[in-house]
Amino acid sequence: MSQARAFRRGALRRTWPAALLVAMVTAFAAPPAGALDLLQGFHLALRQDAAYQASRAQTEASREAVPQAFAQLLPNVSMSLARSRNSTDRDSQNAFGQTVSDSYDYTSSNYVLTLRQPIYRKYNFAQYRQAQSQVESADAAFDTSTQDLLVRLATAYFEALMAQDQYGLVLAQKEAYAQQLQGARRALAAGQGTRTDIDDAEARYDMLLAQELEAQQNLGFTKRQLQTIVNEPVEFLALLDAGRMLLQAPLPASAEEWIARGEAVNPELRTLRANIAAARQELEKARAGHLPTVDLVAQASNSRSENNVSINTRYETSQIGVQVIVPLFAGGYTVSQTRQAIANIEKFEQQYEARRREIAMQIRKEFQSISEGVLKVRAMERAERSADQAVFSNQKGFQAGTRSQVDILNAQQQRMNVRRDLASARYQYVLARVRLKGLVGALDEAEIASINGWLSR
Repeated sequence: MSQARAFRRGALRRTWPAALLVAMVTAFAAPPAGALDLLQGFHLALRQDAAYQASRAQTEASREAVPQAFAQLLPNVSMSLARSRNSTDRDSQNAFGQTVSDSYDYTSSNYVLTLRQPIYRKYNFAQYRQAQSQVESADAAFDTSTQDLLVRLATAYFEALMAQDQYGLVLAQKEAYAQQLQGARRALAAGQGTRTDIDDAEARYDMLLAQELEAQQNLGFTKRQLQTIVNEPVEFLALLDAGRMLLQAPLPASAEEWIARGEAVNPELRTLRANIAAARQELEKARAGHLPTVDLVAQASNSRSENNVSINTRYETSQIGVQVIVPLFAGGYTVSQTRQAIANIEKFEQQYEARRREIAMQIRKEFQSISEGVLKVRAMERAERSADQAVFSNQKGFQAGTRSQVDILNAQQQRMNVRRDLASARYQYVLARVRLKGLVGALDEAEIASINGWLSR
């Protein structure tokens, strides 16, 4: 065996096992027992996410529209009380033409109890039906915020995992390049290597230093992004276990079936449909301006010394009757409101149609992403095995003198890229599944628990 070949073999024994160990520890080490998993994040987010809590409060406030509108259909009872001290000075002429002055000081009182029961008020009836549609819209909007929270949580969680994987790969590759650089320098000092090997290793090592800084910053950002949702410090995360992942195409296997399901139950589309129904009741309210109102009115009053001609006189009066008010002319206000309501209905209908098309396109996109994601993950797994073999083969070639250190560096770089792309493909598959379920309103705790089963603590 030549001296150069023996040196290369010795350098490999010193450098490659260390780099391999770092990569294995970084990629496959289990997280600490206190690591946050997706299901725990879900429970924290439900309690801590500010946007979700604001949506919940808004929904509770919106639900009060129904009892408020219903109250307008019920009897209205009111009481008015008045009591005053009066002083009257009167000047008059008697039969002889003389001026006579009188002064009166007396206490007057007036008590009135009124009951008004609407019998026919088209405006109030339309307002009640509109309130029901508004509450339906608010409930659907809250469902939308729930789906949005789960999608945001899953996205932030797996983006943090991806950033963590990227950082670990950079550190492992950096360690491998450092070992290769040291080996190149020893080889040159022994008179066996070349300056080119050192320059190549240094260039790659310096590049990894910049990538390390970028990866570290990205990891910190993604963890803070997740922390904003769960409102707790995020130090460690449960890792995605490739052996537990369920890689399968969407079921049902037709995108059209998913689109039909989305159009029927997507909470955002339900909100828009309820808005259309509320707008149509707004039109009914506007048209009610042309119609009469009919109320049943009952009143009981008690008055004492009501004026200066009834001093020391008491009246008790009861009355019951029907009051009809017929609008005659309002300067065109009612007609203008009607035109405005018709225009708003068209606006909401067009908004619904536009969003329906967008959601159908999004469902189709996520459906395709899942179907293609299964194939991509499997292809990248084969590529990873090929990259491992390529590194091994180049090392053997280096020992045999048929491959250079640059060849090993290139193979290692290629393997790092493949591992990065494989991790990205797995995370994109998971997120496509989450987004698809969210678009059809099927993203709930059970689905989060199912995905959480793919994580390893």
